[in-house]
Amino acid sequence: MRKAEISECELVAMKCVWDAGEPVTCAYVIEKLKTDYGREYAETTVYTFLKNLKEKGFIESYKNGITFFKPKRELEEFRGSYLKKMVDFWFDGSVSDFLSALLAVQKVDEQEIKAIKKAIKNVN
Repeated sequence: MRKAEISECELVAMKCVWDAGEPVTCAYVIEKLKTDYGREYAETTVYTFLKNLKEKGFIESYKNGITFFKPKRELEEFRGSYLKKMVDFWFDGSVSDFLSALLAVQKVDEQEIKAIKKAIKNVN
């Protein structure tokens, strides 16, 4: 198995697989990349993304006439480790610095502010 680093292109393809909630084909991923993310890739390129994701342990595949791909790693597990690496790298592990930076560039409405406060209260 190759090192589990994931490129940005592979990450977007992986998100298409996770979002589907069911096994998908390469053609499905090509269409979702185009319609949802404005990214147009050749079939061979997307197949390479999927092959790399399989080698890295993110997805598995099976054939039923055509090849289907489904997640091997859970979205929540990946998202948690991805965010932790980002906070550790960019903010020296400081969640408050991360949140401050995020809120400086991302507008939040009152409903989101309430949800953030509730999430903070529920920690520990």
